[in-house]
Amino acid sequence: MSNKQVEVNIAGQSYRFAIAADNEAALLEAVALVDGQMTRLKGGVSSKGVERVAVMAAISIASDLLSLKRKQQEDGAIPVDAVRARIRELNERADEALRQYAHVGTNSPVPRN
Repeated sequence: MSNKQVEVNIAGQSYRFAIAADNEAALLEAVALVDGQMTRLKGGVSSKGVERVAVMAAISIASDLLSLKRKQQEDGAIPVDAVRARIRELNERADEALRQYAHVGTNSPVPRN
């Protein structure tokens, strides 16, 4: 998969990203979020203060992300890996049950232990 050049504008500054074409929508969504936060925080800050505004925006976004993660944990959300492991375990048990009872409904004699 080849990379695509995407130029975006954040707080009046132009930035160029090389991304996979199928990631463009996610990049543009992230750019809009960062640009929105920086615009909101920037107010009357001079262009020399853009770095400070960028850090403040990053902290604000990170804080929101961490808050969402904490809420997800408090709500008892099950991690995807745990769900996958449980599904794998249930599939293995189902396969074993099918192997043990494969003879049911056939004319084969019932295996005895």
